[in-house]
Amino acid sequence: MSAIPQRLAVAAALVLASRPGDALAGPSPTDDREPMEGGSEEPEAAPVEAPPERVAGADDVGPHKAPPIPVTTPQLARQKEPEGDTKLIKDLEARVTGSISFSIFHKTWPNEQGDRAVGFGANFDRIGVGLDGTYKGLLMSADYRFFGKYAMLHHGYIGYRYKDIYEVDVGVHKVPLGILPYTSHSWFLTLPYYVGMADDYDLGIKQKLTLGGFDLQLAYYIISEPAQFGATGDSARYSYDFVTTDADELGYAGVTSKQSNKEMHRANGRLAYTFEHRGGGTTEIGGSGFYGGLYNTELDSFGDQWAAVVHYNGNYKGFNLQVEGLYYHHRPLREGVQDPRWVTMGAYDAPYRVASRGLVVVGNIGYTLELPWEAFDWVMFYNDYSFLFKPDYSSQSTHMNVTGILLANQYVYIFFDTAVGLNHPWFSPQYGQALAEGEDDPKPWLWINLNFGYYF
Repeated sequence: MSAIPQRLAVAAALVLASRPGDALAGPSPTDDREPMEGGSEEPEAAPVEAPPERVAGADDVGPHKAPPIPVTTPQLARQKEPEGDTKLIKDLEARVTGSISFSIFHKTWPNEQGDRAVGFGANFDRIGVGLDGTYKGLLMSADYRFFGKYAMLHHGYIGYRYKDIYEVDVGVHKVPLGILPYTSHSWFLTLPYYVGMADDYDLGIKQKLTLGGFDLQLAYYIISEPAQFGATGDSARYSYDFVTTDADELGYAGVTSKQSNKEMHRANGRLAYTFEHRGGGTTEIGGSGFYGGLYNTELDSFGDQWAAVVHYNGNYKGFNLQVEGLYYHHRPLREGVQDPRWVTMGAYDAPYRVASRGLVVVGNIGYTLELPWEAFDWVMFYNDYSFLFKPDYSSQSTHMNVTGILLANQYVYIFFDTAVGLNHPWFSPQYGQALAEGEDDPKPWLWINLNFGYYF
């Protein structure tokens, strides 16, 4: 495992001791970044970016097509320091980063007209531009993404790092919850992402303390990340959050009144411990959670939300095993007579309804092999499974399974995924309500996806 480039560990998730998104923008692409040597941050590997022209059923969902699935950005190699004093500003490390990706797909569910399957097609996923830098312990990282008809900030923050022990970040950054950096190996990510419980980015302050095998992260978020440019009022964002919407945007999915709740004032905590095994390999176990407010802009008052997560992330002789269980409960205030069993969330310029409370279980396994080729450095084989049990809709659980292969080098990532979804918004014609009541007798729908991504 040590022979596999450390820079690629983040994308492989099994080579990582930490972490795939942009999976739905397809869902899940350039993600969190670990600072470059000398302090600057490196881009992450690439879910789902389910993100959106809606890859996950872009042609078949309601008036607002969902975005293409997100892909995470790979961790790039650290650049060697030039010899001699060649820098314009001493101690400054900075670099421009970027990404571009597209997909070829086949989908089996009915198209918007219902007269045939969506079938084969091709989709441009995104173009991303970013900047990473460090200066005497100070650091900054930013990434912005363009998806055809909409665009959004992925992350943007400044911070300070003391050696490998302490770091504080201020701005829009990854929320410390569950397995990091990704609860996934595939381009599609897993169900925690689709309910806002993984690969989430919000606006606030986060502190990280690493001591021995312990990793402690504490954060406070004022609000979720701001929506950017798109056709919807509040859903042009990378990660799934509570969004304001109405019958004009989600009337086709059963929304008949204005939805006015936003996430505000949330406290997050995560504690994990990593064991090192004889003969190599690591095992991380941990727990995390949050408690925060849901502000109703019409009532000018707060409801609340909370979640608790336990996880296991093991790496041994090329294998990576991820197991996670989480429970969440949203309790927003509502105007008039509204069904308390669901809430509205959105990302990739496409909102949908989600069960107000649920239990999510994830089980992922991957195996990475180093390749003796010039073109590619390594290959990963994986299977990621997750399901969502909805206590208020007990017969309409959501299931998701992705079997795939990732072929990669320092700059190019090629994902070939065979994904099946049951009551899943990106894998069915029921985009707006699949994560709420879904269907009583749902069918499993197949999505075969070949994604090409270039990251620098």
